[in-house]
Amino acid sequence: MMRCHEDALVTLRAALEAAGTEADAVFVSTDQNISRFANSNLHQNMSEVSAELTLRVILNGAMGVASTTVFDRDELARIAELAREAARHSGPMRNFSGLYRGGEDVPRPRTCHEDVMRVTAADKARALKAMFDRGRERGVHYAGSFATSISSIACANTNGVERHEGISHSEGIVIAIKGSESGYATAISRNLVDIGALGEEATFKATLSEEHIEDIEPGPFDVILEPPATAEVIEWLNMIAFTGQSYDDGSSFLAGNIGKPLLGANCTITDDALDESFMPFPFDLEGLPKRHVPLIEDGIARTPAVDKAYADRLGIAPTATAWSLGGADHGVSLHTAIAGGTATREQLIASTKLGIWVTRFNYVNGLLEPKSALMTGTTRDGTFLIRDGRVAARLPNLRWTQSIVEAYGNIEGLTSERRAVGAWFNAFGGTLAPIMKIRGWHFTGKQDSSSP
Repeated sequence: MMRCHEDALVTLRAALEAAGTEADAVFVSTDQNISRFANSNLHQNMSEVSAELTLRVILNGAMGVASTTVFDRDELARIAELAREAARHSGPMRNFSGLYRGGEDVPRPRTCHEDVMRVTAADKARALKAMFDRGRERGVHYAGSFATSISSIACANTNGVERHEGISHSEGIVIAIKGSESGYATAISRNLVDIGALGEEATFKATLSEEHIEDIEPGPFDVILEPPATAEVIEWLNMIAFTGQSYDDGSSFLAGNIGKPLLGANCTITDDALDESFMPFPFDLEGLPKRHVPLIEDGIARTPAVDKAYADRLGIAPTATAWSLGGADHGVSLHTAIAGGTATREQLIASTKLGIWVTRFNYVNGLLEPKSALMTGTTRDGTFLIRDGRVAARLPNLRWTQSIVEAYGNIEGLTSERRAVGAWFNAFGGTLAPIMKIRGWHFTGKQDSSSP
């Protein structure tokens, strides 16, 4: 069964005692269920209860980390020695002043909701069946997943810092398929996502302009990006631009540019785990209280996301963005929020003389040129031609190659409504994004017809 608050803290204290030196530890326990479906049939329902402890020791200024899923004292002693041995073979961290010492108030956002705690696999199956039945009436079938989890997150260190929080999490992914056309919808929430509403959204995209299919020549087009497309880009920016490591090694476009205007004045990107409408969480895994952290503010570079070690190393303020003890990223934004504007989706479409409306991206490679965030990828599951302010036709999946630094300097409109989208590696948050209209996105061709 999932570990309670008291059990987690007892285990953490025992691990810190076994460390025998300055140390911190994280204990994560999760009870999760995922229902997967294809061809409008529920084909897999999987439940799992898991727990893991990670211990980090600081020895002569060097760091060593070890993890385990067994929590008796012999095992804790074993991983403590493994962590100490790793520290002995590591170099001291530059300018490191020690682990977080606490003393600050921790915010108390609501992180756990009853509807996720109460939902059963049978409840989810009934909701999916209702969606499947509605789809069959319109000749549509569905694939995707419906996931829920309850987690207990606890961290502590030898400076007396102890934190604990329970979180609920739900995510729906729906692909609607009608003939050779498809549509897509997804959302994450601390509440239970409405899988039926996602099915309706995906169906709308799969059937929109189904009688009108056109092609285009490659070139720059105004583009309207839905939140799932933007979330793919943000995942890459979180690896190549916003981390402490990418800033320190100079590969990030933020490096050398703090305080300078880099993007459009209407582009603000923050790490914001305190927005109650997003995926709130009160502290990072080093115990630092979460706060609103602008990474890009009105187009101006403000800070990378850093853990305590890299805040000390770089001489910048901690951003409370440590999500992996000893992780190579040394800080990452897991609650990335893009500020919205005042428009609606309909207004963005109506304002477009000739453009392309994109539901999501696929096969994105963000490593072409990190200093300009040059990326390439394809569109998928709903790509539409806009002509004279109206949706004129469906388009095939298109390939694009685009500098995101350039693109985010060319934002022409943002919706006030935003959608939270998850990522496979992110159990704590996701990306909160509006629909974006961007001028001159570079489309370079069609996806190879042999690609899925």
